[in-house]
Amino acid sequence: MSRELQRYSIKNQLAAIAAYAEANIANHNGRPWTDGMIPTILANENYIGKTIYNRTSRRLGQKLVKNPDHTWVRGAAQIQPIVDPSIFARAQKLLAERRVEIPENEMLLRLRLTLRRRGKLNSRIINTTLGLNHVSSYVKHFGSLRKAYALIGYEPPRDCDWIDTRELWAAEQARLATELAEVLRNDLGLQPELVPEGIGVDVEGKRAVSFLVARRLARRGEDHAAQWKAYRRQISSGLLAVMRLDAANREIEDYVLLPASLKSGRYVWLSSGSLRRHRGALYRERGALFGAIKATLAKTTRAAPTSSAPPKKQSKSGRPKAKGYGGRRSRCGDTKSLR
Repeated sequence: MSRELQRYSIKNQLAAIAAYAEANIANHNGRPWTDGMIPTILANENYIGKTIYNRTSRRLGQKLVKNPDHTWVRGAAQIQPIVDPSIFARAQKLLAERRVEIPENEMLLRLRLTLRRRGKLNSRIINTTLGLNHVSSYVKHFGSLRKAYALIGYEPPRDCDWIDTRELWAAEQARLATELAEVLRNDLGLQPELVPEGIGVDVEGKRAVSFLVARRLARRGEDHAAQWKAYRRQISSGLLAVMRLDAANREIEDYVLLPASLKSGRYVWLSSGSLRRHRGALYRERGALFGAIKATLAKTTRAAPTSSAPPKKQSKSGRPKAKGYGGRRSRCGDTKSLR
């Protein structure tokens, strides 16, 4: 290993990773290799038998934060070492020597020169161009890659307006989830819980509804039907309540409810044709959407609605009649929801 560390430069490491990627050779996790994996492996103290704790922490209700190195807690001899400590120390020294800090004005100058040579900029170009900092470094110094672009007068051709409005729509998702939870609590007597991301509602420990935002895509031609695209993440269960935005992606145009049986995937694509194919239901108003969600969940839960109606008469056996919500649970299959 020490010979490889002495012989391989960062450029050669990237070339090796590119060869693995082109050959479709996965890493030990079954995922494609990236340019950040080798430095991570070389700096992993597990190989010399150490385990590290307290790298990150999270206060109650707060975001996960990275702790400074001096607060880390190291446990020695917890793992059988497979790399000699002297070789590992040599690797850390080489990695530290390769790390060169340059001022921000120099970072922008190099970025501007790369733009002049290549004619465009993106994450792949930045990460594979010798002499440029990694994309993560530009984000750390300037707040985002777009802000770094703006400082050198570059406007990328890709529409990144969704980045500017991401927090706005995330707040709208959380607001709808909170309102729906209150409706389910008052009208159906359920005990819903908001999911950690604030974009959905859990009932009885299972995902009941997730709210998604679907941006309207630019039309390819006058004859093409309108299409929307929503990022679904890893949501694989529960109804998907999708907010479809207008042509300018500034206001909510309507709502679509898709069933829990919708085939899982990272994205949800919507059009008039796909709406029929997925058995989705379209609603113009939020109240109608909530009504459909209540009707669907009422079929899949045993909770009785909270109302001031007199109690039902009991049968001779002393048990209430099996009517309404007391029967066998049925799978929700009439409506679908987007995230």
